[in-house]
Amino acid sequence: MSKNHTKLLFRDAILSTIFVFLCIALFALNPFNIKPFNIIGGSLKDIEFTDILFSGKNPGRGDYQSKISNDIVLINAADRGRAEIAYLLNKINSENPAVVGVDFIFEGPKDNKDDSLLKSAFANTKNLVLATKFKNDDEAERPTYLTTASVLGTYTQGYANLMVKSMDKTVRYFRSKDELDGKTIYPFSLEVVKAFDSTKSAAFIQRNKDFELINYEGNLDATHHINGSDILSGNYPDNFLKNKIVLLGFFGSDCNPNPVLDDYFYTPMNEKIFGRKFPDTYGVVIQANIIAMILQQKYISKTPAWVDWAIGFLVCFLHNLLFIRLFVHSHLFYHFYAKLIQLGTTFLLVFACIYLFKEMHIKISASPFIVPVLLTVDLLYFYDAIVQWLHKKKITKTYFTTGPMHH
Repeated sequence: MSKNHTKLLFRDAILSTIFVFLCIALFALNPFNIKPFNIIGGSLKDIEFTDILFSGKNPGRGDYQSKISNDIVLINAADRGRAEIAYLLNKINSENPAVVGVDFIFEGPKDNKDDSLLKSAFANTKNLVLATKFKNDDEAERPTYLTTASVLGTYTQGYANLMVKSMDKTVRYFRSKDELDGKTIYPFSLEVVKAFDSTKSAAFIQRNKDFELINYEGNLDATHHINGSDILSGNYPDNFLKNKIVLLGFFGSDCNPNPVLDDYFYTPMNEKIFGRKFPDTYGVVIQANIIAMILQQKYISKTPAWVDWAIGFLVCFLHNLLFIRLFVHSHLFYHFYAKLIQLGTTFLLVFACIYLFKEMHIKISASPFIVPVLLTVDLLYFYDAIVQWLHKKKITKTYFTTGPMHH
């Protein structure tokens, strides 16, 4: 191949790669609001290949040693009101837990007697952490910060929000800090860890990240969990709650056997990666996974988006170098060879992403380099038509005119 042809090949490989990424941007932005693009894009945007590692993750049902953390116990408050929760807290406190996190928000005063009982139970709880929540205010179009009513006392609080705009999206991240009235506030899970192990919480804060990926270890059956009625009746091992983190929350109704969807989320642990119908994890279980991750310091490092796209551009460029040569010099079998290469490359790239995630806890977004590889084989026909037309108009030269049919 002459030096001039080599230059044309590299130039066309770069330009065709840019063309592929422009097409991807067009599909993603969808300026003409083509509905199939919206449906397909919305579905794929909420799926990641690393979900394969989490899907159905629920190890060792009933096995004490297989729980995500032997320091964490979940207790289901179910449908109990304030007075009943107060009785439940008093029973929990008699076991001397290290920290009690209450994943409920008690807005505003209610019945005086019930409030008095709950206030007394709060006051008698060592290392109490209460949940708060940012809620969008439709009128002001800015979030409102919901907290437990001041009549119940003032205690350590942390926001329990998870990083999803709607309940039909997958919870993969949580914000590691936020701002309120000029002050830094921390999530509910981190406040619980701060009360339990200040060294681990300090190490987490020093990471200084705006958000963290959740390294899920298991769903409800992979945690120590007890129903509130069993706590009140003493139907659990002696001293089981002593020196533990106790999370009081909701993971099932006493009255309704069907899941209550208000605090029920999709996570990567869903048994169905595609075509899923129902959420899979209660909010308090997600909090338990976050707490376990911080205590065990099993963090996942996410590569910056620009790195993902840079890798994607390089991978697409290398493929286009090969595909253009095949297109020009082996046009009859181009599609067959290119599809085989495409299939092999996609498999290797997915395998590499999963390996890095599993073995090194490094998460790379696969879409920026897998989607271009999947599209470039067919988009090369369009690119060829464009540069051939420009060549005929004597606007530019192209490597596509150097093949046997042009000799």
